[in-house]
Amino acid sequence: MAAPAWISLLSNPEQVQLASLPAWAPLAIAFSTFVTVFAIVASTIALLSWDTIHWPWSRVKRCKVRLTSIWDPKSLATQKLRYNDILRREIHLGEKLQSILGKTPSLEDGSWPENAEKLRALMQGGYLSLESITSSNGMLDFFASHRVLARQDSLQCCLGIRMTVHYNLFCGTVLALGSEAQRQWLIEAQRRSILGCFLLTETGAGVLSGLVVETQVTWVWSDIPGEGYFELHTPSGSAEKTWISQGLAAEWGVVVAQLVVDGQARGAHAFLVDMTSPGVSRQCMGAKTTFNALDNARVSFDRVRLPSTALLSKFCSVQPRWCQEQAAWQAEYSFVGDKPPSFVLVAQRLLSGRLCISDSAIAYLEGVLQATKDYTEKRFVWVDKERKMPLAQLPYMAKVLRSVEVGLNVHKAFLLLLQMEFAEAVEGGRELPRQLVTKIAAAKVEAVEFAIKSLALLRRDVGSYSLMACSPFGAKNDVLLCCRFAEGDSRVLQQMLTRDLVRAHSSRKGFLDLMWRVLKAWISGAPHSSGKLSYLRDQQLVQLLWVLKRHTIQSRRSGISKAQAETDAWLHAGDLVYDVAKTHAQQLIHSAVEQQLGPSHDTDRFLDMSVSDCEARHMY
Repeated sequence: MAAPAWISLLSNPEQVQLASLPAWAPLAIAFSTFVTVFAIVASTIALLSWDTIHWPWSRVKRCKVRLTSIWDPKSLATQKLRYNDILRREIHLGEKLQSILGKTPSLEDGSWPENAEKLRALMQGGYLSLESITSSNGMLDFFASHRVLARQDSLQCCLGIRMTVHYNLFCGTVLALGSEAQRQWLIEAQRRSILGCFLLTETGAGVLSGLVVETQVTWVWSDIPGEGYFELHTPSGSAEKTWISQGLAAEWGVVVAQLVVDGQARGAHAFLVDMTSPGVSRQCMGAKTTFNALDNARVSFDRVRLPSTALLSKFCSVQPRWCQEQAAWQAEYSFVGDKPPSFVLVAQRLLSGRLCISDSAIAYLEGVLQATKDYTEKRFVWVDKERKMPLAQLPYMAKVLRSVEVGLNVHKAFLLLLQMEFAEAVEGGRELPRQLVTKIAAAKVEAVEFAIKSLALLRRDVGSYSLMACSPFGAKNDVLLCCRFAEGDSRVLQQMLTRDLVRAHSSRKGFLDLMWRVLKAWISGAPHSSGKLSYLRDQQLVQLLWVLKRHTIQSRRSGISKAQAETDAWLHAGDLVYDVAKTHAQQLIHSAVEQQLGPSHDTDRFLDMSVSDCEARHMY
């Protein structure tokens, strides 16, 4: 029996002729060889440099059409965010502000009592109503009013902070946590133009306010059977309330303190306090480098007697109850729902404050950018012996102006999305989802940092104009530092972002999911999309988890407790913690804007800028 043809070919390979193969076969063999060699080389390089495989097609832009700006009149962002309506609101509020206060420039280092009277004038003039902090439509006016006060043509830094403290923190907390009687009291107080403040930050806790609250409110029985009151007290110097904006001018305040009932601590709660009560001590924090028109106070309490109605009691209350078994009165602490109100609910208005701060920083930067554009377009410089050119057209200046504009547009769109989501949640009266809290923290950190960084670039490149009193630069720029420190220091919020990621991936399943995502992105080459930022974040997170685990094990072997070992490992990780937070925040911003508002030239350019910054690792 004759052997098959293929066996004879294998035994006599010299009989195989290239001409006997199909015409396409040599090309297929060459291409397969190239891909195989490229994959081996690329994967080896990627593995050694901890990068993705740079496939040729992974560098191709995914959009074949010409992209427009986010704020193009026909763009999805303009329509979905009702951008033209937002601009009309800002124009209306700007005109209303001038009709009440006039056009006199703000004296940011002037008298704080005079500056406080400006807020009272706005209240009397009906600049904002309480509806502006309770309804979804009204909150659009609330956010817009802060942008108006941050614009260069109507800049009122100290007044803007006062308005946030009074309307958002003081009034907003009473409306969100107060009973119907307390809400009615607030309406009357607003009619009488009574100023309020919010007392949370303590000397000992500093930027960790909320995590540590030492001020105490204790339920105390009075001499009359069945009746009691609250006693507000500062137990130590570290428990003093500090940096309380409008703390000297305010007549009433919302104080966050630990509630103690019958010797049992019930956690942080909010109390309505008359700031003129006996035992309330208020002192000025001292002269500041600027913005002395805003009073910042150090406040302490020496066994201040509060009525039993002082606890904001929409979700919890303390009521006297006769105990038949013990034949004695007891203070009954009760709450609505399955658990007592969380600190996120108690301090929910800090989140809207973070939105106001981020929004104001971007609005302030927008004014600086426009003023810089106007100057550089009119400022001609020599480029050779015969020609002049506007400073704005010089390559380095044009690049800075465009980069700032791109980042500004994306951050503005992200903030408007968050404002709409926050307003809907507040109107519904529900606790904010953790995902929204995370995105608000990301906005607060990145928007403010972007404004600070961009302002420094503009000031550096614009020349001696930045030293002129008529320029948008100078001491007023320090308002961005106020934005960075207020309502949660940026460093603390970054640690919060990273801790949430670490918790989510510390379990075996979470870690395996993370490694699978990294592997998929590594093999696919992380195409030109937000997947690149996701990969960078996951890559840094793997490194952080490894550093934390290794250092914790080493510390435990030396006899250190688990809690201390984990804390030491966190501190040892250093800048890697902030690298993860920055990349995570950038990815949240880009993906939210692009997914909800569609791709644009701005989001495309923003992605390139973000990847460049995040690959450079720790920048600030």
